[in-house]
Amino acid sequence: MVVEIKIFNRTNFYIVMKKVYHLLSVALLGAMALTSCEEDKIVNENNGEGNETDKNLTDYSFIASIKQSAPLGRSNLQNGVYTWNKGDAVTLWNRSFGAGYDFSITPGYNDNQPDKSAEFTGKAAVENGHKLIAVFPRKEAKTFNDLATFSMPETFTQTGKTAELAATTYMVATGDVTDNKIPALTFSPLTALIQFGLKNTSDRELKIRYITLESDDDVFPAELKIDEDGVVQSLSGMRNKLTLDMSGQALAQNETLNGYLNILPTTYGDTRLMKSTTELNITVSVLNNEVEQDIILLKKVKVKDLEDNIGLDMDATANQFAAGKHYKMDFEVDYRFRIPDEGYMIDDDGNIHIYNKTGLFGWNKIADEYRKATVTLEKEYIDEPAGDGIKVIDMGNELWEPISAFGGVFEGNGVTIRNLQIANKGFIATNTGTIRNLTLENVSFSADITEGAGALAAESSTSVIQNCTVKGVTATVIKPAVFGGLIGRNSEGRIEGCQVISGTINLNLSGAGNSNYGGLVGEHFNGTALIINSYVGADVTIKHPSNSSGASCVGGLVGWNNSGKVKGCYSLAKLEVSCSGQVGGLIGANSNGTVLACYVAGSISGTIYNNTGGFIAQNTINNADATVTACYSTTQINVTNNAGSNKLGAFVASNSTGINQCYFVGETVTNPVGSGSVNGISKVTATQLKDKKRQMNLAIEAKDPEFGFSFKVNEDAGSNLYCPLILQGAVKEPGFGGSDFGDGGDI
Repeated sequence: MVVEIKIFNRTNFYIVMKKVYHLLSVALLGAMALTSCEEDKIVNENNGEGNETDKNLTDYSFIASIKQSAPLGRSNLQNGVYTWNKGDAVTLWNRSFGAGYDFSITPGYNDNQPDKSAEFTGKAAVENGHKLIAVFPRKEAKTFNDLATFSMPETFTQTGKTAELAATTYMVATGDVTDNKIPALTFSPLTALIQFGLKNTSDRELKIRYITLESDDDVFPAELKIDEDGVVQSLSGMRNKLTLDMSGQALAQNETLNGYLNILPTTYGDTRLMKSTTELNITVSVLNNEVEQDIILLKKVKVKDLEDNIGLDMDATANQFAAGKHYKMDFEVDYRFRIPDEGYMIDDDGNIHIYNKTGLFGWNKIADEYRKATVTLEKEYIDEPAGDGIKVIDMGNELWEPISAFGGVFEGNGVTIRNLQIANKGFIATNTGTIRNLTLENVSFSADITEGAGALAAESSTSVIQNCTVKGVTATVIKPAVFGGLIGRNSEGRIEGCQVISGTINLNLSGAGNSNYGGLVGEHFNGTALIINSYVGADVTIKHPSNSSGASCVGGLVGWNNSGKVKGCYSLAKLEVSCSGQVGGLIGANSNGTVLACYVAGSISGTIYNNTGGFIAQNTINNADATVTACYSTTQINVTNNAGSNKLGAFVASNSTGINQCYFVGETVTNPVGSGSVNGISKVTATQLKDKKRQMNLAIEAKDPEFGFSFKVNEDAGSNLYCPLILQGAVKEPGFGGSDFGDGGDI
């Protein structure tokens, strides 16, 4: 059996095939060899042996036409039509007698001039008023149920470059006998045609083995039944995958091979088997130098999104594959990886791979459905604009709506997201997952901030933030809220190896309510919350010229540390204040929080009206496990004190207890505290502080033997005045009580 696609005006057909066309009525029938039988009558449905009328078979002929539908609005291909081919045969069923008869296209039909209308001849027993139903192709039907049932295989075969559709292009027509004649019959297709255009864009010949169409649900029928009026009555035998066996056909470089697949429709009457959100996958299996390889053409694309992805307007057929419609999809096939047009890809495990700005915005659209996914910025494919090894996704200040909730793993792979303009809250609103190895650069907010926010996340809970950097953050907060240069509120989460290097945070507050602001984190909450090995740089400025009627806590690193842990961190931030907020060089307020091996070398300036401390503004500890241990401050304090002497301290303004082995270098403010206990706090010079290294490291080891960092003398002449000691990875030496020595990297 040889089958070819017949197309009028072949030249024009290929000229207009630009990418993907979707036609309402282009299912093109192949030429079929006529199968002969001994009798024109098939069988009598009533008794299987025929009846008296069967003995009086008469020659009849009729004109058969194929119903042509109007093309879709997006269609550029107007000249493809259904046509008959030489050798076509149909079964004509006389409903009155319950018998079927063979009719074949006349021998004079010219295949070189195919037409949608043709004459068919055969023998039948009919009388005036008899109701007829005809089906294509011819069927060996003993009963009407046999005639009315159409089945599709799960795997189809195409051995050549032209379509082989004879066995699966189903059509039906109905009519009544009048004037003892069989009327002209118009056949309507029962199948939808899918055409896969595969262009080889790789650098070698590929052999095409299979094309697989797969869904996330059982939406492809295996069987269709019609009633006596030729109307689809049911679809059954649902499955989720169809395969076209292309028989290993060779596809040369830059050539195109079309695969044709008839399927039963996914809709009839009011029934819709697919949803607009049904996801489709298309995969082509190839032989690449005799090595089997699967190439993904579509991956988890919703039916409603096919137009955006491949230009296929499924909305025109209610997001279904409809009978009599032609769905043409063109793809480039390359064994080498190609970045998808949508800029991201979802793998078999449901994880998301992002390759560019388009991919980031694409992820944003589907993030709610993939909250637990691993999202990876694929560094290998991301641009390196400066040629300096830094991979950058430039957002171009296009507005970014925050990811509402994320609980998976975001792997930044050291990539920088640049020129990020956030609508509100942060890059992510609520994070309960892991975010790591990511830099945000030139971060701004499109409007003044009135609710909790942070450049990376507004809230991070039971999460991990690791090796993340913010450069050049700009934010203005106008209402009481929780804001941090990196994270707004960290609840029971771990922040490790993170930094805010530069930026300006303006706190122009009005209205009632409490608020907490930090260069890194606004509020650090709960005993399991940990910030470790993180810092705020010298190019960060926090300005607080006005205060709300409620209390506010401002810190170079953390605004309010509420029972959290802060270890091995520092701040070099500039704090410019003129308000009644509590301001601390490292932490605004520390409430039963643990602070270990931290230092401050920034500045505080302006006019103060409340507790202001070089290290902590207010330290309230009534828990034996909560202490401030082995820390120092060289904060330069130059303020006008309108709060009173008991509100200003070189290390702590208001202190209860719990401080051990802590020091300050004070020039303008020399009292260790404004009020409260001075135990554990000593005034030193920069030189004397260097000599305190051993005592501080012993205190670190006593407090947390597993901490992993220790102080060493800063040998950098440019910074050692205000940072006499810096932190390093601790390497314990046998027989030595403290972790004085080590070759770890400085932080």
